[in-house]
Amino acid sequence: MRPTNNDIEDLEKQVPENYKIFQPLLLAVCVAIGMMLGYKMNENVEGPLLGVADAPDGNNQMVGRVEELLRFVENKYVDTVDSEALVDEAVIAMMDKLDPHSSYMSAQDVAETADEMNGRYYGIGIENFFVDDTVCVYRVLENGPADKAGLKPFDRLISINDTIVAGKKIKFEDIRAKLRRKDGTNIKLGIRRQNQKISLNVKVGMIPIKTVQTTYLPDTRTAVIQIRRFGSKTYAEFMEEIEKNFMDVKGGGPKDKAQHLIIDLRDNPGGYLPEATNILCQIFEEKDQLLVYTEGKTNKKNEYKTTGKRFFMIDKVAVLIDENSASASEIIAGAIQDWDRGVIVGRRSYGKGLVQEQYDLNNGGAIRLTVARYYTPSGRSIQRPYDDKEKYYGDGNERWRHGDLFHADSTIVKGAKNFKTLVKGRTVQSIGGITPDIFVGMDTIYRNEDFAMLKSYIPEYLCKYAISKGALMPTKPSDISSWMTPANFYNEMLSYVSRKENKIFTISASKMKYLDVDVKSAMAHIYMNENDAHTFLSKGDPFIMKAVASIKSGK
Repeated sequence: MRPTNNDIEDLEKQVPENYKIFQPLLLAVCVAIGMMLGYKMNENVEGPLLGVADAPDGNNQMVGRVEELLRFVENKYVDTVDSEALVDEAVIAMMDKLDPHSSYMSAQDVAETADEMNGRYYGIGIENFFVDDTVCVYRVLENGPADKAGLKPFDRLISINDTIVAGKKIKFEDIRAKLRRKDGTNIKLGIRRQNQKISLNVKVGMIPIKTVQTTYLPDTRTAVIQIRRFGSKTYAEFMEEIEKNFMDVKGGGPKDKAQHLIIDLRDNPGGYLPEATNILCQIFEEKDQLLVYTEGKTNKKNEYKTTGKRFFMIDKVAVLIDENSASASEIIAGAIQDWDRGVIVGRRSYGKGLVQEQYDLNNGGAIRLTVARYYTPSGRSIQRPYDDKEKYYGDGNERWRHGDLFHADSTIVKGAKNFKTLVKGRTVQSIGGITPDIFVGMDTIYRNEDFAMLKSYIPEYLCKYAISKGALMPTKPSDISSWMTPANFYNEMLSYVSRKENKIFTISASKMKYLDVDVKSAMAHIYMNENDAHTFLSKGDPFIMKAVASIKSGK
């Protein structure tokens, strides 16, 4: 999938030759970073835990040697060096020698991640794409500052505070910096809407990032709760949805509502462990039932168990996972599978079973260091092997090429260890990630790499199409289901993507009609509020259909 401006992803670094020459020096510099900057563990510790003059093993001579190297570089090197940049590169180089999930975060990374995990950021509340060197508004968040100021989907951003930004090849990061200001800051936007020029004043505000969304399926009395990630407010959001849809343990609440629960963890990268274990405590009614445990070289075994304080009556449970479900998502799926509490539906999960702790640095950055591994109640390790990092990072592509994402019997994993579930004694495997009980393959149309690329361009192309032919787009949310793609829609899309990618696609426009569902899904994301869009997208979803069938069967 081609990343959009809203994606956060790890990118491979290109390493120049001169960096390779000086890498030993940089790695030595790394050793001093913790001593020089200090760090603190989590958010509960005040001040640094490691002093400036202390080496991890008490060897102060090592610290002096590293400081001496730093002085030589700064005072004797042939050219002027940027010490801050050198330190950053050194930390990155050191982290790269560890596991795939130990990493260095810049001060900006720390701030943005904190906002995301805390469920809010300060801005105007839009999602957007660059179309022909101009920012096109793709979605306006309901009740956000931009919505209140009158901004509409497919508006083009011409200027910000009288500074022209259209057609200037300005980086997205620079555009975002102009829009993400302090709370209450007024921003003047110059907008082009079709052929109109409009000036809008938008006041920057706090934009909530909700991590939980629910759809109720009345025919089967089933609630589908999607969890996008496990942030600091996820458990509270989850409980709000449970309270709306389920009877409490004393029989109070909406008696005509849900009995069964589908937890949708597809594309969920994980997050805070306590949020996941608290949710599990509402799935299990037993007390002191093991949910997950962690263990590491210097971290003794730490068990997380149920509290026995389940507040609502939840009968049958299904969990949806795919190849992008990781970490805390896998903990939930693993616990429910190991205790035979519910059925796991989808595709084998990502396989991230390493525990990171964050150590803040005095420069505003931080390091995330792996300190332990996760294990499911039956003792299965969630983590995939990472001896070969290139292979580790390329696992998704390899699964696609091999057919693992399309067929249940095409797994590329060899040498799996067998375990038994703890109630029914079913055989489950430890192969890195959680293998579902019911497999749902990708549509085989996506065996064609070009087709997958074209799908990723749908949101951006809708912006392009609306700018030139907005009259042919739906005018209200209720029109989306009956809307038919115009005759030349896909031919023009093929031409647009061909120019962007500088390649020729051999897929016929008639074949591209398979993308109609994805086009309408994108439109739902644009025109509908989050609740209505989630309900719309749930209709005909093969994962949900198989989960519902399993719940109906009673097996």
